[in-house]
Amino acid sequence: MSRFSLPLSACLLLTGCLSHHPYESLVRYHDDGRAKPVAVIPTMIDTTHSDVPWSIAEEMTSHIVRNVESKEQIYLQEGDGSLLADNPFNPDISWVKEAFVPQQFVVFLELVEHELIPAFGKSSQEEPRGNYLNTGIRVRIIDLRQNEPKIVLQEIVRDSYYIPRTYFPPNYDTASWGSEEYEKTPMGIAHTRIAQEISSRIVDYIILAQGR
Repeated sequence: MSRFSLPLSACLLLTGCLSHHPYESLVRYHDDGRAKPVAVIPTMIDTTHSDVPWSIAEEMTSHIVRNVESKEQIYLQEGDGSLLADNPFNPDISWVKEAFVPQQFVVFLELVEHELIPAFGKSSQEEPRGNYLNTGIRVRIIDLRQNEPKIVLQEIVRDSYYIPRTYFPPNYDTASWGSEEYEKTPMGIAHTRIAQEISSRIVDYIILAQGR
């Protein structure tokens, strides 16, 4: 065997791997070679007024993107909602296709409710036994594959999560977004729950639209 054969083989193998971009193939195509639908999820718009010392919109967007990616049914590309020049929830969506070329789908999100409501017992005269965290997120999925953009889903997903009084006031210094402690808090659990629901809807409706 020539002393050059092993390095040459290794080089050819490496070149072959690089030319086919194996990692991109794993995430952009199914195992059988079918292309996954391509979508983008810009950062969620927040029209609420929360006293939480971080961006709830960024937190929820991060949850939803991670959940959608984990289902391995859609190829997500990066998107930034801060670049939006128009309100994506207006009736006029003619600008969306040009703004998001070459995406096939775009998912707009808006946090429309994030409010703590006192949870009273049998009488409203009593001290509240806790709070309900009421959350509402507007979802609009637009199909960009045709000449004219088309809305395939538009709804507000709502959730109400009970938080016992013992968890108030929360200590954001020790349990803030990004910490292990926060993920175990009622607010962290509530955000995870609604994000999972929205992620499932996004995947289901995009897959359904792709098959039409």
